[in-house]
Amino acid sequence: MWKKILVGLFVGASLLAISPIGYAANTTDTTKIEQKVDISKYQVTLPEKLAYSTEDKVTFIHGIAPAGTSIIIEVYGTTDLTRKNFNLLKLPADDDYIEIFTDTIKSGNMGFFDKQLDLVTGINKIIIKFETEGIAPVEIIVFVKTPENTNIPKDIKFTEKLIDILMVPK
Repeated sequence: MWKKILVGLFVGASLLAISPIGYAANTTDTTKIEQKVDISKYQVTLPEKLAYSTEDKVTFIHGIAPAGTSIIIEVYGTTDLTRKNFNLLKLPADDDYIEIFTDTIKSGNMGFFDKQLDLVTGINKIIIKFETEGIAPVEIIVFVKTPENTNIPKDIKFTEKLIDILMVPK
């Protein structure tokens, strides 16, 4: 008889342990089941560099994110009107930037997103934020120069090309 009672208790305890009620009874409010985010599914593929100079005032942002993910694209710029002569070696402080453009887009069914951006002459900062916890925003610096302002000293031109080479994301 004792064997039947012990077997019944063992079977009952086993069923309670694997049932949702038994699982809920074992968890507390302080215990959270964390879902890890796969960072490799959130990428900006174009532009390939995080800092570069160009003469084109139009650039394209392209990347991947799981379908339906909201992506916030913010563009800030500064021009040489402030006479501070910013370049890739002398970047503006955060309060020197002026907000030019902000838009929220969603990644498509295939997991891709893209956006054409109009930039200003001077330094442009593009910030791409994925509305997912645990994913850091991507910041891209673009120096738009015109043929008129090519009177930049040769050592700065060389250094900008060097920065273009060194700033390739790994």
